[in-house]
Order: sequence, then structure tokens, then C-alpha cells
Amino acid sequence: MIKSKLGQMVRASLAITALAGAQLAAAQAGAGSVITLGNGPGTVAGVYTGSVVSGPGAGTSFLSFCLERYEYFSGYGVNLFVQGVTDHTVNASSGPEYDLNNHLTADPLGASTAWLFTQFSAGTLAGYNPFAAENSNNSLQRAIWNLEGEMASTEAQFQSDTQARTWVTAANAAVTSGAWSGLGNVRVLNLFNDRAMTRHSQDQIYMVSSVPEPETYGMMLAGLGLMGAIARRRSKAKEA
Repeated sequence: MIKSKLGQMVRASLAITALAGAQLAAAQAGAGSVITLGNGPGTVAGVYTGSVVSGPGAGTSFLSFCLERYEYFSGYGVNLFVQGVTDHTVNASSGPEYDLNNHLTADPLGASTAWLFTQFSAGTLAGYNPFAAENSNNSLQRAIWNLEGEMASTEAQFQSDTQARTWVTAANAAVTSGAWSGLGNVRVLNLFNDRAMTRHSQDQIYMVSSVPEPETYGMMLAGLGLMGAIARRRSKAKEA
């Protein structure tokens, strides 16, 4: 009797853990989400205060920056529709990827940009001053644009921004030294003005939630199976 109860407790715990992992994976914006962007501290572009209105990740909020310098959207608080969360922008508004006819050319997100945004999101970005968030966010936006090829290093705005240049140097060093590679959990929100995804609006940098490893998915399935088995045993016991 004791062993039976103990086994049920262990199986239930595994199932609960697995389900919690699944909820963590789902708690982020994805294809089909509807979001709004608000105007956070910063006068260059970002930081944007994002809110997921409906669809995947509904009720969550996030901070983001603009990836393409000359993209515009119709206003703060207006519904924007997520086509996908990808590793690239939909629209290349400048640079070698620029499409003169319709702008709809993918522009891959860079590893250096991902490193920089990861440090910001983790609260570990050296030099970021939350008490002077407007200036810090302006510098961070310029650094992101420079790393993504949207703002030339020779431009006066970039040249006069010591903090932006320092962050660009640090981000590139992290990649070239091998301390950082890939994108980590950083992705791109591909946003459209309409639900039919015919009018492109914005490409925003976005930090996704931690995605469970394959073993976690296996544990989730096993946990669900065990919960079903427990329910069936209890049902049979009642019938008997």
C-alpha cells in the first residue's frame, strides 16, 4: 500500500514537472499572436514596450528594439500581427539585402546583435544606466543598427555616441573570441499591419522563453501517459 501511494506521487510529480515545462515553452509570442508596441524611454527608436494581446503568449510583455532603421508602423497601441518568430527580418530597408521593388527580402540577424540584446535582457550589459534609460536606450538602438548594417560607423550620430561604439566593440569581440556564437534565445518578430499578412510593418528583436530540451518533451509525454494510467486504475477500482 505504501509503495503504491509512493509510486503514484512520483508519477504525478513527473507529470506536473513536464506540464510546467510545456507551459514555459508556450509562454511567448508566436505565429498568430497579436501584439501592441508602446513607447518606452528612448528618442531614437527603441526601447519599445511590447504586449501580447491574444494568441500564443497572450498576457505577456517584453522589451524590444527596431532592427530595420527605416521601417515604420501606424502608431503605438495599434494591433500588429505576428507572421512568425524567426532568425531574420522580413524587410531589408537598407544594405546589400535591400530590395528596391518591394523591400521584402530576408536579412539574417547577426550573432553580435544577439549577444548585445542578451546582455541587455539579462541586466548584465556593462554601461547600461537604468537611471538614464533614455540615453542608454538611444545608444543601444544605434549599436544594434550599426551591427545590423543600418547605421554606418562613419555617421555623425554613431561617431559621437561613445557608449554605442563601446557596445559594438564588445559585441564583436564576444563573437570573434569564441565566447559567443549563434543567436541564443534571441529571435525576430516579423510583424504585419493586417491579419492577412499582406502589409509588412516591423521587424523587432525579441527574447524567446527557454525551449524545453527533447528529453523534457519525452518526460512530458511520459507524464501524461502515467497520469492517464493512474486515472484508469482508479476508475477500475471504483467499478470493482
